[in-house]
Amino acid sequence: MTKQELFDKLKAKGIFWSYSKELSYEEAGDKLFLEYLMKYGDFDDLVVAFRLYEREYIKGVWKERLKDDKRFIKLNLMIARLFFKMDVESSYFKEVKNARFEKLKMFAS
Repeated sequence: MTKQELFDKLKAKGIFWSYSKELSYEEAGDKLFLEYLMKYGDFDDLVVAFRLYEREYIKGVWKERLKDDKRFIKLNLMIARLFFKMDVESSYFKEVKNARFEKLKMFAS
């Protein structure tokens, strides 16, 4: 399977629900594609992504876009343990500074 084929499969499943139905792989780019794949894709799709991309690249996207999002603590724990071989507990993610949460607090005050 190619990156384009995986993108098309996920697009057909509605993974990119917050974007235009005409969104293309080129417009989305690798980072957005991987972010949404990690958040909303199936386990099997994640396995395919790790065959298509270098592990360190995916880990960089995960750290940048997903790791500090407290809405996805269980998902982050699974990804960290299974795919990045990290020996962490869920408390690791609870202690990570959440940039999104800090921005929302700032807007609320």
